[in-house]
Amino acid sequence: MIKNVIKRLFPKIDTVKEEKILKIFGPAVLQPNLWHINKKSVSRAFAIGAFCAFLPIPGQMILASFLSITFAANIPIAVILTWITNPLTYTPIFYFAYKIGKVFVNTDIDYKLDDNEINIFSDIMLIWEPLLIGSLILAVLGSILSYIIIRSYWRYYVIKVWSKRKKN
Repeated sequence: MIKNVIKRLFPKIDTVKEEKILKIFGPAVLQPNLWHINKKSVSRAFAIGAFCAFLPIPGQMILASFLSITFAANIPIAVILTWITNPLTYTPIFYFAYKIGKVFVNTDIDYKLDDNEINIFSDIMLIWEPLLIGSLILAVLGSILSYIIIRSYWRYYVIKVWSKRKKN
């Protein structure tokens, strides 16, 4: 399973203790469940990572780390999933969020994304309300969907493994 590959790539708890950047979270970051792969911590991490990825704020990875500690989710997975929005994808994602938010917020401004304009944040003060509402909607939907998909996949995989064991 992919679980074994991920386990090899994740840092060991001893190396985590030595990381200076993680010391801002204190001893809470050393909880074993935050670094192990199990059904609860991984599904929570996917939900947190997807939620933070769709928020149009700086510091998504720090927020994902804090929420992972708070809700006992896998920190590396949550942080990695915040990279859904990266320099290549944030313009289409946040433009889509703006369009969704425009349905719920009535504004006079109709923002159009031109071919030569690749930075949606150039007019942020004009479009912040629909962008924020649309981003929150996408964040909640992405969080719920990713949680359900991971839990369902995990259940499917366990049933498959157990049925193989019964046959043998």
